[in-house]
Amino acid sequence: MSISIRLGLLAGAVICVLMFAPILIVGPDPRWMEWGEVFGYTSMVLAMSATYFAMRSEQRLSGPLSFGRAFRIGAAVSLVAAALFGIATWGFYVLMGDALPQGLYDFYVAKAAGDPSKLAELESMKMFLFNRPLQGAVMFATVFLIGVIESLIGAWLVGRPGRTRRLAERP
Repeated sequence: MSISIRLGLLAGAVICVLMFAPILIVGPDPRWMEWGEVFGYTSMVLAMSATYFAMRSEQRLSGPLSFGRAFRIGAAVSLVAAALFGIATWGFYVLMGDALPQGLYDFYVAKAAGDPSKLAELESMKMFLFNRPLQGAVMFATVFLIGVIESLIGAWLVGRPGRTRRLAERP
């Protein structure tokens, strides 16, 4: 199994555990949801640092990497992690039934604090919260985009000529 697949599966699994375990433990509790978005996006960014580690691992095995090759490795990690998390999100929504989207909806209604325009916007978007395949696709796209951005940064770091030479000289 390639490093991109291994680290993509690992990153996707880490995101799944960090995102779903708290909801399984406490349910769609408003106290958790208050910090859930920050925690969720932070865990995605940290887990997708696997793109950089995949590039470095390939560089140690194969020697210097071009920007393009390093980016492709990172994008492959991102694709695997995003696919795993997107499918898992869809499955998680199926497992939780309507309790999770209803909990999210109720949380955002409470945050709207009686603002009629926000409440109207929430009501118009409610059907999207209950659309399980859409939620899976949104989470796939979110993780993939974060991974691609980290891959661009990682490929730039790994592909720099001076950086490559210094890494090759290490014992």
